[in-house]
Amino acid sequence: MPKRYTDTDKWKKIWFRKLKNDHKVFWMYVLDQCDHAGIWEVDFELASYFCNGIKESEIRDTFVKQYHEFDDGKRWFIKDFIEFQYRGLDESNRVHNSVINILKRHGLYKGLIRPLHEAKDKDIYKEQLKDKEKDKEKGKNSKKNQLKKIESELNILQAEFDAVDVSIEFDKFQDYLKANGKRYANYKSAFRNWLRSDFIKPKETYEKNVYTGSKFKS
Repeated sequence: MPKRYTDTDKWKKIWFRKLKNDHKVFWMYVLDQCDHAGIWEVDFELASYFCNGIKESEIRDTFVKQYHEFDDGKRWFIKDFIEFQYRGLDESNRVHNSVINILKRHGLYKGLIRPLHEAKDKDIYKEQLKDKEKDKEKGKNSKKNQLKKIESELNILQAEFDAVDVSIEFDKFQDYLKANGKRYANYKSAFRNWLRSDFIKPKETYEKNVYTGSKFKS
């Protein structure tokens, strides 16, 4: 299911505010139903089913500034769709390149669309890409992912800290995090410090007991 940006300020804009309710619904319908290049296959019969019996002539007159009709009226290109969704188009971007190819196939790329290198907000677009990369990096360094990484390397840590039972201490470390709501930028470093702590019991202590999560039974 594709996800798209939506303009939450449209409700404050005069042109949208003055629309009839069924016309507002139609506009949101078209923005959802057009493809990722902003092209809607004109189908007023289906649109009427979802948008409470709209009249084609009214819709065409109401939104005449918002669309460009082509292919003998069979398709609409939503004029501001590309600018809003992508802030310009970059041919080196795989998703953008797909959009560009669609627009070129319909003869829409030149004239209606400003390529990225011509866009006034090129710097804004670059900043958005940087933000997306930062978000991806944050995801990689999330608490969950870091703990999974530690768990996959317990055998390595066991070889380094051979005097303690690293697996049991890792369970205790996770219990500690949950009980105290502790968070660290680097959980591996925090766990290594945990293993070095004075309160850690020697491995042979656990060999005489059965560990059951947070309690020990003889």
